[in-house]
Amino acid sequence: MRRFPRPRIVVSACLEFDEVRYDGKVVPCPVVKELKPYVDFLKICPEYEIGLGVPRDPLRIVSIGGRERLIQPRTGRDITDPMDVFTDRLIVSLPPVDGFLFKSGSPTIGFYNIKVYDKPVGAGVAGRTSGLFARKILRRYHDYPLEDDLRMKNGKIRDEFLTKIFAFAGFREAAEAGDPDQVRDFHDRNRYLFMCYDTDAESMLDGALARGNSEYFNEMRRLLSKHRTSEGYAGVAMRIFELYGDRLSSGEKAWFRALVAKYLKNKVSRDALLDTLELFAVRMSDWKTADQTVFAPYPQELVPDVDQRLDRDYWKAVSIQ
Repeated sequence: MRRFPRPRIVVSACLEFDEVRYDGKVVPCPVVKELKPYVDFLKICPEYEIGLGVPRDPLRIVSIGGRERLIQPRTGRDITDPMDVFTDRLIVSLPPVDGFLFKSGSPTIGFYNIKVYDKPVGAGVAGRTSGLFARKILRRYHDYPLEDDLRMKNGKIRDEFLTKIFAFAGFREAAEAGDPDQVRDFHDRNRYLFMCYDTDAESMLDGALARGNSEYFNEMRRLLSKHRTSEGYAGVAMRIFELYGDRLSSGEKAWFRALVAKYLKNKVSRDALLDTLELFAVRMSDWKTADQTVFAPYPQELVPDVDQRLDRDYWKAVSIQ
């Protein structure tokens, strides 16, 4: 049975946790709710933390003299400096973390596509930016897993985020144990997963491992700032497949090569490819390969249902009046 690490994630407190949104509400967020049993969350609401209270008048980012300021339109207050001070202090005080999941659309904590206005009141949208709090997180943690609740509704983005936070957490736990063998074990178990990000990952990380944990983590972060591709998975699949080449029949070899070709044409899923490889590993009693994180980068319970209407009867007779 696979053991998974517990990622440590900084999350917007209003997402499924506390009534700290400007309107005093909690924002439903299915992915946060699903992650609660598997993740240690560090909650944060910058606006509440600097004393704006709940409920509170909304804020907006306003371009004034070429500079973006955080303004409370109804009161005219400029909140920029208090927010900057709070953000700097928080970043210094944070323990080692594995990722960030923030509320979309927020002028403080929103990562992407935040509106910038010409004036404190009225006016049109002059541009888009990142929230004042979030932009400093982006600068400090630019190659960490960083997402918002809206983008996490996309299946590929969700899968990438979950894969990365569990990889980050796995390294953090191994490094904190102070045992070089645990870091080596982490490296070995993630070998094929990392190769899905870059075919040269094995040689890059092997060298970094010899130079110490800090160098390894830096190299791993750079690697995971990329995204996996179908070509990357196909290459890894063939590499694993070749481990068993002399123990498979010619028919099995032809069948698997055809499966890879169908995968590259988007005719079968990645899971179909990986499940077949995992079956080969189990059949050959190759438990070291079967334990590779490429087959299960995060808990199965976090994998979305393939068909949410699996048993729906679309052919049920409808009575005619």
